[in-house]
Order: sequence, then structure tokens, then C-alpha cells
Amino acid sequence: MMMYRRLVLVAVLLSVSAAPAAAARDRAVLIYPRERSLFGRIFYTSHQRVLRTQIAARYDTNVHEQVATREELFAIDVDGAKLLVISGHGDPFSMYLAGRTTRTLDGSDRARLTAFFDRLDPFATIVLQSCETGRGFAHLVKDAAGPTRRVIAARGEIPWDGLRITSLAPFDATIRCRNGRHAWDCTVRLQ
Repeated sequence: MMMYRRLVLVAVLLSVSAAPAAAARDRAVLIYPRERSLFGRIFYTSHQRVLRTQIAARYDTNVHEQVATREELFAIDVDGAKLLVISGHGDPFSMYLAGRTTRTLDGSDRARLTAFFDRLDPFATIVLQSCETGRGFAHLVKDAAGPTRRVIAARGEIPWDGLRITSLAPFDATIRCRNGRHAWDCTVRLQ
């Protein structure tokens, strides 16, 4: 009987000490656009690999590469994600995932964006790693995302290494834009 009590006590102690390790980590979803160029890559670089490694240290990370259409984007499982990073070319009114000539996301996608963002954690952070989206499109994304989700975007041209993670919990980033030789903090944070 004494041996049985010791085994039960050991089993209880082991399950209690293992509980924090078994707890689920927050989820991050990273979406990268189609990029076919072998030279002059913007989204498939060593800098992006470092960012992915940093994020994976804190989050269970799902990476989706070569996403080119809105259908592919909206089919991605973002359920419960605390961090969503959408990378692509951009302008003040839209994002381009299949190159720089055809819009993938713009104001006509507001309803679909709302439904997509509703699947995220209520306090998720959405990063638009895309030039110029902070001048307009990020505000549409913020409206679609709702009042408790944050949006981080740029109001300028982002070089290939312009995004810097400044905090993993809670997530935050700074975006350095470049206009010729002039570099500046072009981060837009919409709370």
C-alpha cells in the first residue's frame, strides 16, 4: 500500500511539472508572395530566414510560400493565430502577391478580409510587410480586423532587410524605409 501511494505521488508530481511544458504556444502564420527571380530577391532572403527563426522561438509557426492569389490567401488556416505576417509588394491602396502588376488585395476585398481576420485571436497582431501600405491600405485592414487587433505597416519603400522585430511578447516590429541614401523609421502602428 505504501509503495502504491508513492507511485501515485510521483505520477501526480510528474504530471504537474510537465503541464507548463505541454501548454500550447501562441500561433504565428507567415505568408510570402510568389517570387520567381533568382537574383534580386526581396522575400526569400537570409534576412527573412532570420526573422522566421526569431518568430519560431516564441510561436508555433506556419509558413506559406509562393502564395499568388486571393483564393490561395483566404484558404490559409489562420484560426487562433496571435501573429499574422502578410508579405508582398504594395502601394497605398493594395497588396500584390503575384508580382508588381496585378493587385491581389484591395478595398474590394473588405468583406473577405473581415471574415479572414475574424478567425485570428481577438488580440492578434497583423504585419503588412509591404511598401507603402501604411499610407492607406493598412487602415482598411485595421477596420476589417476590428478594434482589438493591431496592424503594423510601412508608409514608405521597405528594403529587403527593413523589418526588425523589437519584441516577441507582445509582438512588435519597426520598419526602416529607404529613399535613396536616406533611411527612416516608417512604421505605422494602428491600435
